[in-house]
Amino acid sequence: MKSYVVKTLGCKANLYDSQLIEKGLQEEGWKPSNSDSDQSGAVELCIVNSCTVTDEADRQSKKWAARLAKENPNAKILVTGCGAEVDPEGMAQSKGVSAVVGNQNKDQMVKLVLDSVAFLSSDILNHSVLGTTKTYKELLSKHPMDREWPAISDSFLPPPVHLEGHSDKTRAFLKIQEGCDAFCTYCIIPYGRGPSRSLAITDAVVQVKHLVEQGIREIVLTGTNIGEYGSEWGKGLQLAELIRAILDQTSLERLRVSSLDPTEITNEILTLMSENSRFCPHFHVSLQSPSSKILRLMKRGYGFEDVKTCLEKIAELGKQLPDRRIRGGVFVGMDVITGFPGETDADYQWTYDALAELPWTRLHVFPYSERKGTPATRLPDSVPQQVRVERTRKLNRLSMQRLQTHYKTILAEVSSQNESLHGVLMEKATEARWQAGFTPNYLRILMPSASAVRNELVSVSPHEVMIDSNGNDVALISKLESALS
Repeated sequence: MKSYVVKTLGCKANLYDSQLIEKGLQEEGWKPSNSDSDQSGAVELCIVNSCTVTDEADRQSKKWAARLAKENPNAKILVTGCGAEVDPEGMAQSKGVSAVVGNQNKDQMVKLVLDSVAFLSSDILNHSVLGTTKTYKELLSKHPMDREWPAISDSFLPPPVHLEGHSDKTRAFLKIQEGCDAFCTYCIIPYGRGPSRSLAITDAVVQVKHLVEQGIREIVLTGTNIGEYGSEWGKGLQLAELIRAILDQTSLERLRVSSLDPTEITNEILTLMSENSRFCPHFHVSLQSPSSKILRLMKRGYGFEDVKTCLEKIAELGKQLPDRRIRGGVFVGMDVITGFPGETDADYQWTYDALAELPWTRLHVFPYSERKGTPATRLPDSVPQQVRVERTRKLNRLSMQRLQTHYKTILAEVSSQNESLHGVLMEKATEARWQAGFTPNYLRILMPSASAVRNELVSVSPHEVMIDSNGNDVALISKLESALS
């Protein structure tokens, strides 16, 4: 049986797409290799599902293509994803690459490749661009809305649950939206994924029911920009309506949402979270900056007061959760970019001080990284690279201090009251010693593997806060108290 390797870079939408690609290959009789490098040389196809959000992401995608070509000399190397869509010639000419298939044709990739009669026996796929992907110059001269993109029925297929080569899942990502209409000044993704388009609410509910029937207990709604869900229907944003439909019409036990802008976390969504314990109290805020000045330069569409109002509303909601046996309130993770063009030392210090005062749980901090072809590369007052790195280091330190305090406070509270943490969904083992799980509000729990229970909701008794060896993550070491189901 022919074997393949898939390497996924970038966002959760790419992970979802990779699973669909694997599903298509397995239906054609292919099997996943046991590792990225098959020492027997039997791997015949390697696929890099690329990210192109920054120039560095492009470099990493090309680096992985070259690495897989070196480790699997008998394999054809295919690159798909946003990098293949935005710069097909550049990707196709990269070291080791046999062919590229852009996002416009990702749903047809398996057919495009396997329909080539000479696929495994000749060089027909050396540096080829398959499908309808346009050149980089043509792409930038044409608005994404004017190009052809896969139909919704082809883009939003049910994600495979029992996929060979992957452990049975406890959590599934359901793509409900594709594309983006925001055109932030630092971002090329609208050209890589096209305009916003959404899965109908009725179809999403059907897919949720399908996943529940397959044993999935938690679903994360994901997409390129789920805050735009339903915007193309002319009825305003529809994310709250979708969440309500899933909670009302399915038996799904836990529902999460992926990244949202501060203005997209509406009062209606907060009300749904306060009223329904199945809607997990956890937000990932696509903040990028609290500074109104920097947000204007980024073309983000909101300012500091919007950020402050959003986070304060979430914090207020969190005060209600102990009545639902939830400790720690609503978990709020936030993406922050530092070192953006025009960010002076004074701007950075204001940002640091503002973040130190605002209510949140964890930051995901990124130094600004240029992306060729975006307006941000033409902005004046570029910040030196070493300054970006230092600002990132300081904000990461602030984040870890906040996260550690959060976990230590929760441990002290439950210990003083002799309480347990409830509703922990246990997942796969992280290593030989530990098995990981998460509370509804995204507290990371580690239990000894000897007491392993997978895909069960349990109550645990935490007794220690553990900081990982790299100093960039925190967990509660716990003992199993009882399985709830």
